[in-house]
Amino acid sequence: MFLQTERFIGSNLRHRATIPTKRKLSGDVSSSNSLSSTSSESGSEVDLALKTGGTVEGAKKDAARDAKVMYEFGGPLGVSALMVGFPILMLYFYLCLAFHRGHLQNPLSPEFWENGLPTIVPTYRAIMIYMIFNIFQWFTAATLPGVKVLGLPVPSLGGKQLEYLCNGVATWYVDLVLVALLHFTEVFPITNVIDEVGPIMSTAMIWGIIVTIGCYVVGRVTGRDHRMSGSIPYDLFMGAILNPRIGNVDLKMWSEIRIPWKLLFFVSLSAAVKDHEINIARELQAGITPQVWSLFGGMIKMNAIKTSAPLLFMLLAHLLYVNACMKGEECIPTTWDIFYEKWGFMLIFWNFAGVPFSYCYSTLYLLNRSLANEPIQHSKFYNTSLFVTLLLAYYVWDTANSQKNRFRMQQRGTFVDRKTFPQLPWGTLKEPTYVQTKHGNKLLTGGHW
Repeated sequence: MFLQTERFIGSNLRHRATIPTKRKLSGDVSSSNSLSSTSSESGSEVDLALKTGGTVEGAKKDAARDAKVMYEFGGPLGVSALMVGFPILMLYFYLCLAFHRGHLQNPLSPEFWENGLPTIVPTYRAIMIYMIFNIFQWFTAATLPGVKVLGLPVPSLGGKQLEYLCNGVATWYVDLVLVALLHFTEVFPITNVIDEVGPIMSTAMIWGIIVTIGCYVVGRVTGRDHRMSGSIPYDLFMGAILNPRIGNVDLKMWSEIRIPWKLLFFVSLSAAVKDHEINIARELQAGITPQVWSLFGGMIKMNAIKTSAPLLFMLLAHLLYVNACMKGEECIPTTWDIFYEKWGFMLIFWNFAGVPFSYCYSTLYLLNRSLANEPIQHSKFYNTSLFVTLLLAYYVWDTANSQKNRFRMQQRGTFVDRKTFPQLPWGTLKEPTYVQTKHGNKLLTGGHW
């Protein structure tokens, strides 16, 4: 996934032993010199090499790799186990968190499942929350303004570069304003999310399975399938369609960026607000008058934030991540997931359900401790150290990925100088050093790399 385990096509690290000396990237990053002896090659191969900034031989390897079926994850048997095991594991961990304070229970105990499963059956409200969120995310992705960037040349499309509308920042700000309005007008308090988190999770899991099967069937029926193995379980897991789209929205990129990270943030935001309300209620019950903050010369008055520091820490961590995905969305079309991976269970289920409802375990644990009136507490020095460490780590992480992706875009002439917030110092390298591979690609060695 973007900025996590992303693997970039063309790096071809198997050839690192033959990498020559370092060079600097100048303003001209074309690879015409690598094509000087390729006049006998086919036009499509030359075009693909020019677009990727590599060699014709490298373009041939990319095309061969794109068409070749290679069993991963243990083949059909392995992926079958993953497709069955992932949902069960998610349910198990959630029930351990919700009812056993995070202590692992005997998964073979009938009582464990009999007591827990009824609490996460999808409710009407949970279904509406999740599905309206998905539909709204598609609508804003299709309609709001943003920059348009080209992805990598797709070998199966003859080297065609698909266009991607990157309007994540606009949709993100619209989301934040809308959530605030709905919460403060009490039309939809954000705490509804955490109150329904179990049923929403199961709704997301079911939806992920439905979309997986539906996309596979559509791909097979319409003939848009690609790189099929012939094994139904394996092809369900890896996917059938490489570039699924509805209108101008690339569903693969949309599901990787708009759904999981925003949902994760809103789960954490919901938990933080819930914790705040609980602590205010306890102060009132104890006869303590809550502290009030007066903002903008008294125009706005609000209770001082009573959310615990650990929950605020998780909220900040998730805020930084989702904002990074939105502000740097133009870097995503060149990632391995978008270029090579098909849209199957691996990406669909993980993005619709796995990321938002497993990455939130820390948040759920902290909130459950607070609900039990046993909040996790640390000293001010310890809390401050954690927040400082998080911000320093974020700076390195953000700028390192910015350097890598902008270097990649500079090579292909797709770099866009954006002013999305925050643009951190040293995010773009000038004349960075790199090494040239036999494949024809450049591996960044400057900056953090």
